[in-house]
Amino acid sequence: MIVAESTELFVGPRTALLQVVRLTSPGLAGPVRAHLSGPGLRSPRHGGSLRPGPFGYELAVDVSEHQPGAVVPAVAVVRSDAGEESCAFSLVVGSPGWTVHLVGHVAGDAPFGALRAHLDLALTDPAYRFAVTSVELLQPYWDTFPQHRSLLLRLISEGRVEVVGSESNVVGVAPVLSSLPDGPSLAVSSLGEASRSVYAAFLEMRSAASAPHVMMPVGADHEAPSPWVTAVHHDWSARYTWPRVVCSLPRDYYLRGAVPVPRAAEDDSPAAVFASHAARLSGAAFPSSALSRASAAHPREAFDLRSEVVARSLAALTSTVDSSVVVWNPLSVACTDVVSVHLPYARNVHVELDGVVLPTLVDGVTVTFLARDVPARGWRTFSLVEDSVDHGWKRGFGTEIASTHYVLSYDPIASLVAVDGPALEAPRLVGPVSVWHSEVGEKMVGSSTFVLWNSVDHLGPSRLFAVLGSRSPSCGVLDSVPSRLAVAGEPLGPGSPAVTPVFGRYWLHEPAPLGGLGANVQVEVVGPARLRVVVVSDGDAFSGVVRLVLPDGWSASWMTLPVSLPAGGYVSAEVRLAGPRTPGCHPVRAVLEGLPFEVYDVALLTVPEWDGADPVEVVWVASCPSAVSVRAGESALVRVVLASGALGDLPVQARLLSPRSSWELAGPFCVGGMLPAQGRVPLDFTLSAPAWATAGEWTAVVRVTAGDLVRTTAPIRLVVAG
Repeated sequence: MIVAESTELFVGPRTALLQVVRLTSPGLAGPVRAHLSGPGLRSPRHGGSLRPGPFGYELAVDVSEHQPGAVVPAVAVVRSDAGEESCAFSLVVGSPGWTVHLVGHVAGDAPFGALRAHLDLALTDPAYRFAVTSVELLQPYWDTFPQHRSLLLRLISEGRVEVVGSESNVVGVAPVLSSLPDGPSLAVSSLGEASRSVYAAFLEMRSAASAPHVMMPVGADHEAPSPWVTAVHHDWSARYTWPRVVCSLPRDYYLRGAVPVPRAAEDDSPAAVFASHAARLSGAAFPSSALSRASAAHPREAFDLRSEVVARSLAALTSTVDSSVVVWNPLSVACTDVVSVHLPYARNVHVELDGVVLPTLVDGVTVTFLARDVPARGWRTFSLVEDSVDHGWKRGFGTEIASTHYVLSYDPIASLVAVDGPALEAPRLVGPVSVWHSEVGEKMVGSSTFVLWNSVDHLGPSRLFAVLGSRSPSCGVLDSVPSRLAVAGEPLGPGSPAVTPVFGRYWLHEPAPLGGLGANVQVEVVGPARLRVVVVSDGDAFSGVVRLVLPDGWSASWMTLPVSLPAGGYVSAEVRLAGPRTPGCHPVRAVLEGLPFEVYDVALLTVPEWDGADPVEVVWVASCPSAVSVRAGESALVRVVLASGALGDLPVQARLLSPRSSWELAGPFCVGGMLPAQGRVPLDFTLSAPAWATAGEWTAVVRVTAGDLVRTTAPIRLVVAG
């Protein structure tokens, strides 16, 4: 039985287009001829044989008497060696003029081989274009293969490679987009299947298009390019006039396709909001390096960076407002939420607003209250007033607490807890429990503590920020903060890495260093006693010195190498080494000097054991605590000792990885040190519980990197005792 379907495919010259009708039947045999009849429809009457295409047998029909979208009754008559069949159907007149932009792409954390495969395809087939969907990929590739820079820049200038992402320090690269929308992959096994996949995606995506253009990212973003993307480009162009299917770049879609370029998403985090106003009012530089790093960093590092920017910015802003407490709102709408401030010492106080006493909770040195209607992107100030009233927690009865929005009930028989209200994950609370009341809210204490605040419609952290100030109350928006900030104040955020030296191949462990690298150094082993040292400029012209650091007993054909590079340039130099035949691992470091901090790369040269025994481990964790415990108001070291069997010194960095709820207690996130040859180095973190800390327990590990080596400790219990 014959089946006829209208399509959105058109063939023929653009001045005399013919719409394709798809004909399928399991019984067709031999040459197939067909024609179609219907009001205002014309097709060749039993003309030449139809050719099968990716969608079946394709009959070209003149629909020029109808407007796109018109539905026309039609009858298709098909003849083959199996006989004649006819089929009545409704032909939907298609819309010519569409273009499908196939965009090959490779993601930011893909291996170098994936980018190289995209480059190879672009060199093999001039039709291929692709996007690098972040500078985080291009920069490491740029540094590791500087000999490919001219090729990349040529392809970028020819409009065949585009970098999508934030502004970069890669010379000659100016991204149009900050991100690339998701799209269907082309994971198929044949050209016909690939064509049908593209067509199906086109039909699905065009309904949301604002112009007759559809952008379709193609292939997996961590792998080599799809083998079908260029095949579809060439085959489709030979078959169909519309829609066009072409390999493109995002800029082709947005700029040439009359599709508006989407605005880059603004950073609306509290850190960015507060910093932008503090920078405007003080003249201090906006902490763009810190916030850019935070957008790509480990969540813990991002938290630390943003917290520091918030603290510095609010300290500057608060200095302009006279008040006991200033509550700041980074949101674009007015906000009511509970806030807390920590006093330098315990006091009996309550909070007032314009002389009105507010419900207050005083828990040790922590004062908590409800700040109502803090203006959008603005502030409201409150007074702390001494009194003799106990505003602390009061012991209650039963196993239920409530607020104006929620009720929390504990069932001792079922033990795991129910929260009435919106669907919420019940807290992990194990009994026996006690309940406590205050002027501001109620809490249930068991294996952990769960608090319900009055007049707060969420259970997450407060959206407002409170800072201790000085005296008289006021209210306003950030745009009208009095301009009394010192122009030459403290920077609003860090501008360079906290731990140095920086490993040249940083991308093996982390995003680009805070503030970026103006230059970099790479070491490559090219022979048993030969290294190649490459220095690259990643920004402006650079002058500096490469210094070799050798293990004892080694010598080199040179020990220092002055370098002077143009913007985006690079230089390489080979070095011949001579050393003892002492079995073991011999680290050779190349240290680049001339930046605000040192950058290094290391080659681990191994001399085999004479007796064939297993070589000594290069780096290992010699000791780490199984648990560290403190009480509120106390601090304790979390010390990890790293040991080395290498015959030369190695710079090391260690990162403390722990749950989110411990980040304000355990830190810093990253520490560094120099691991001496066949020696040990302590790497110290601190577990510090402020006076207002509540009891809790978390599991952490320390991840240590030495060059490209990675070691991880056994789990460490971090405990704040009750």
